[in-house]
This record gives sequence, structure tokens and C-alpha cells, in this order.
Amino acid sequence: MPHLPTRSALMFVLCAALTTEAAAKDIAITPDQIERLAIKMEKVRKAESETLAFLPGTVIPALNARVSATAPFSGTFVQVHVLPGQTVAKGDALATIASRELLDAQGKLAQAEAELQAALAIAKRKRTLAEKKIASETLADEADAQVAKVRSIVEQQKAMLSIGGVEALKNGQYIIHAPAAGRLAHFDTMPGESIAAMAPVVSVDTTDELWVDVQIPLFLANEIKPGDDIQVVDGPMGKVVSVGQDIDKLTRSARLIASVPEKSGLLPGQMVKLDIKKAAEAQTLQVPSSAVVWIAGEHQIFTRNAQGFTLKPVQVRGRSLHTATISGKIAAGDLVASTGLPQLEAILDGN
Repeated sequence: MPHLPTRSALMFVLCAALTTEAAAKDIAITPDQIERLAIKMEKVRKAESETLAFLPGTVIPALNARVSATAPFSGTFVQVHVLPGQTVAKGDALATIASRELLDAQGKLAQAEAELQAALAIAKRKRTLAEKKIASETLADEADAQVAKVRSIVEQQKAMLSIGGVEALKNGQYIIHAPAAGRLAHFDTMPGESIAAMAPVVSVDTTDELWVDVQIPLFLANEIKPGDDIQVVDGPMGKVVSVGQDIDKLTRSARLIASVPEKSGLLPGQMVKLDIKKAAEAQTLQVPSSAVVWIAGEHQIFTRNAQGFTLKPVQVRGRSLHTATISGKIAAGDLVASTGLPQLEAILDGN
């Protein structure tokens, strides 16, 4: 374990700083002094990608993989048949609803079917009379038209009772079935609560795919493209799925959606931080983020030389929690100080 720098060690190293203008940014330090000051070094590497932004995000289920089962008739949530997190097959019973609207619809269907039978009988009789030249052909045509009208009402009532593939029961209740195979995500309504017509009752996730929902600054909206990489901090890599071009009026930001692999260990609703990356340009290098300091109004790094360190200015192209992509008069393979930078800066200032 390296020793913590002491005041005496720091004062000793201060005396080693060069004073000529040509070498004003050079610091002469021996290996033993580097150890005393707890300075660690890492190699500069060629960057394969560069970080565009380091932003917070929220894990959400893939929107195109979530389906909702709705209540076609208003009523009261009576019973749950499956619990959140359990797997279901298409057509499995999910919930039972008691509905007065269903009773009304069933009554209207029965009435329409009875009227259809009566209209058919009348039309048949008038058609027979017309064929025997006893009644007018027009009356028979009018009766046929009435049959068509009542039949359309019957079909309409049947279609209403079949919305959502629900199973209508005789006692004014109906069962909502799973619209697809998957895992039950959650209930939008709890037993005992009232439900409006066509309101969502149950949500089912058909896959385990997860997305990350991110609000990105306006200036990045045209920089990020679908297919760019993202890296969840202490989590998986992913890909940008879409970048919205509509700017939110309140936040003045655009919406980015990124996908992460299944079984990544993330959960819907979880807050994460992620790096948004793009392919690095030529001559772009990567160093630890802690190696870059702000001195004299610009980003700089301490590079190792034969006598100690040299402070060099760099251009920061991207920065994340752990790494920074830079360009400047350095090369891959150079050693840079990644810890102990406050001590080096103090030596440089002669404090």
C-alpha cells in the first residue's frame, strides 16, 4: 500500500521543480518520491470509441413488446387470476370484471335477435304474397330491407360483446384473457376498484427486452445516431435505438431510446447512468478520466519523462466517469499520472 504524502516529502519535492522558462512545465521527481506522493501511472491507449455524453436514464420495458388487455365494458374489478411476474400463455384468464354495461349489451343483443326473427317472418310472408300477386312487390322489398337493418344491429351487438376476446358470463361478469404469451408486468387497476370502458387492466411483456429512456441536451440531438454504442455504468453495453427530433417544451431536451441485452440484471424503473459513445476518429487517444486536470484555463495532463513529469495541454473530445478521449501532442504507450495530481499541481505552482 503506497504511503500517503507527508508535508516534509512534499516540501522536498518542491525544491526539485525546475525554474527556467523553457522547462517551466517540467517537474523532476525520482521514483522514490513518486511512491511517497502516491502517484500512479497508466498507459495512454488508442481510443476505439469516444464518449459524447454522460447522462442519467431510466430503464423501461421495450414499448413494442408490451401489450395491454383492456376492459371493453365499465364495471368493477372482481378477481385476479394471475400475479405480476408470472408467465402466461395466450388466452389464459387474467381478471374477472362485473359490469352492468355487459348486462345491457347482452339484453340488447337478445332483443335484436328477437326482432330479427320477427322481421324474417314478416319478410317471408310478404315475399310469398308478392309472388302470388296478392301483395305489392314493393312491400316485399321493404320487408327485406327491414331484415337487413335488424341483422346489422345484431352483428353490431355481437361485435361489442367480442371486443378484446373477453369471455362473457351469464351473471353480468366477464373474464379478460391474455392477449399474448409472456410475463404479466402489472395490473393497472386493483380488485374492488371501478374501471372505465376501454381502460387498460393488465399489461403483459412478450419479451424480456429492456430499453433505457434518456433525455439528451439539444446540441447532441444531431450528433447521436441509431446504432451508436452506450455503456451503462457498472452494467451492460447497449445500442441506441432511436433519437427523437421533437424538443420538449419544458426540459428543452430530446428523447433517446437505447436497448440493452436480455438478462442484463437491470429492472424496469431502475435509474442508471450511461455513457453515449461513437466511433473514435483517427489520432484520438484514451486516458483515465482522473488524469485530465484543468490548469491555466485549459485541460492538461502530466506525462512521464526521464526526470519526472511534463504538463501538456490536450483537447478533451469526450469524458465519462472512468475514461476520457483526448487529442494532443502525446502518443499511445506514453505514461500519464492518474492519481496524485493535486500534489503535482502544487509542486508546479511552487506552493
